Amino acid sequence: MLDVQVLFVPGIVSTQIESIVLELFYLKEKSIKEIVYLTSWSESKIKIMKKTITVLIFLSFNLALCFPQDIGNAEILKTLNELQDTIQKILIKNNIAGAGIVMISGDSVVLLRGFGKADIENNIDVNKNTMFRLGSVSKIFVSLAILKLQEDGKLNLKDKVSDIIPEIKIENPWKDKHPIRIENLLEHTAGLSDWNWAELGSNDPKPKTLKESLEYYPKARVAKYVPGTRIQYSNLGVSIAAYVVEKVSGMAYEDYVAKYFFKPLGMKNATFRNSEQYKKLGAKCYDNKTLLPYLNILYRPSAALTASPKELVNLLRFFINRGEIDSIQLLSNNSLDRMERNESLSINNYELFKNQGLGNAPSYYKSFIYRGHGGSVPGSNADFQYLPEYNLGYAIMINGDEGSVLDKLSYLIKEYQTKDLPHKNLDAKKKIYKSNLDLSGYYISVNYKFDLYKFKDKIKRLTKIWYVGDTLFVKNVLGQYPYRFYSNENNVFKTESGITFLFQETDPVEGQVIYGNVGMLKRISPIYAYTLLTIFWAIIIVPITTVIFALISLLIYFLDKKKNKTALWFSLWPLISISFLLIIALFMRQQTRLDLFLQLGNISSLSILIFVGTIGFALTSLWTIYYIYKNRKIKMAKIFYYHSILVALFNLIFTFYFFSNGLIGIMTWI
Repeated sequence: MLDVQVLFVPGIVSTQIESIVLELFYLKEKSIKEIVYLTSWSESKIKIMKKTITVLIFLSFNLALCFPQDIGNAEILKTLNELQDTIQKILIKNNIAGAGIVMISGDSVVLLRGFGKADIENNIDVNKNTMFRLGSVSKIFVSLAILKLQEDGKLNLKDKVSDIIPEIKIENPWKDKHPIRIENLLEHTAGLSDWNWAELGSNDPKPKTLKESLEYYPKARVAKYVPGTRIQYSNLGVSIAAYVVEKVSGMAYEDYVAKYFFKPLGMKNATFRNSEQYKKLGAKCYDNKTLLPYLNILYRPSAALTASPKELVNLLRFFINRGEIDSIQLLSNNSLDRMERNESLSINNYELFKNQGLGNAPSYYKSFIYRGHGGSVPGSNADFQYLPEYNLGYAIMINGDEGSVLDKLSYLIKEYQTKDLPHKNLDAKKKIYKSNLDLSGYYISVNYKFDLYKFKDKIKRLTKIWYVGDTLFVKNVLGQYPYRFYSNENNVFKTESGITFLFQETDPVEGQVIYGNVGMLKRISPIYAYTLLTIFWAIIIVPITTVIFALISLLIYFLDKKKNKTALWFSLWPLISISFLLIIALFMRQQTRLDLFLQLGNISSLSILIFVGTIGFALTSLWTIYYIYKNRKIKMAKIFYYHSILVALFNLIFTFYFFSNGLIGIMTWI
């Protein structure tokens, strides 16, 4: 069946329209009476809407044919030279300084080269020995070190963390029945949250010991949910596992990894620090070609690895050859098998997450499952992947802050590597079961990376789920296209590819949720969903109209012989209130990602601005309501009168929403 691309207007009403469109194109048509029942619209309106939508679909389809998509294409990239030319064009188009790329097949190196500049200021090209910051690719070595110690009989993945490192206190309300084990730390199921701003803002050039790093921000060492019940990415958790390595081995983590992995793998320059070799050979980090200084990451084992494309060749070979390098077995095949599967989740549909391993995650491309890890630090992004079934692998490093560019390059390489491989049929529709679950409704995400952005994520990830026949549709309300899911006999819903899935689960903290690789979603009422969308549109429209009306009011005031100050303030107070938010947004918009880390994680002009500005917004919003109510009988132009009342009410709604999300008076540095 032809996939028709339609651009929907975001909003609640649009999802009703989508239901009609889906009926028209994905399933059999329903009668007009059924559609009227679904939407509560009149029959005449439905007929008009149906004709309009048909025209829009026709136009959208033809427009889509006119504009080529900026993605890889197996029919175009038939040769390695074409692939390299395309990579170069993408880097130039997206203003990326440089890249290092490795591709291997078995023990053969297919591609090992640099693109662009490692150092723009000094005109130094990227080459195979250029060292890049690899971010979270670092986590691979924490897992390898733990598995090595397990092979040596010095620990077990099932060991309780509190038994090995009692000096690192982790607050776990469920510790009696659900203790945190080593495997929980590495599989991100320990219940720990990800970075706090204070941790990201730590930039001490004098390296801390790992224990000092873990003690830097004790507030983070709290299990926010029951260990083993969900996956929540945590840099802290992985670095705690690295400290286990130190405690059990009696060696500093970096020394242990260097001895048992870097040295035998020939990674002689690889480091977790701002070493002399990195200063000499390292690619500078850039944000849109703006030079960024070196960030001294607090949790080095989780995100501070630096290595060159040439050094990653042997690391790829190590995984492809199942722990062997140059006839030396560094780690057993059994250990790597364990690294590539999950054993710490206790939820009913655990089997669906079996590929979420120890510092080793799946990357799905068509019918292929790559393994590895990606990484990012300000000014640098990396992707390390291998395809065990076909002995293929690649690594990409760019010294640019645009993660979307890395995604494009990864897509291209996967497309090229698999173009001649047999594709499996993953059709999930061979046998469709009727589900007895009613998942219809609106949902918000309940997993947040940063509390500061929680208010935004609730709206950004607002999701609608509905049924049409036996098909379950899942759509981000502010997104464009819905996903279609089909139920199996266990009430697990999968897409046609069988890779994307969701199911209903009971979480000990959140209650009943929808869980899967689509995220973790909790049902909310339609009223709440409408409120979130209203806030979304209002926070865009209100500031614009407020500025316009205030400027016109000022103009009228200065041109009018009768100086009505009360009427002027009627329009100015809403502007003063919203200005606090506008100033905060403007300052944040001007910052690089590194600036945000450092400024929000410490007492700075920006963090103080957010603290004072959010309080100022709340207080002036309340004052505006009082002022307008006090002068409600004023004689002035009706349009200005009602606009000020409406804006004042919306500012009050914003205040309550921000307050409920912990933003009013937030101190990001603590």
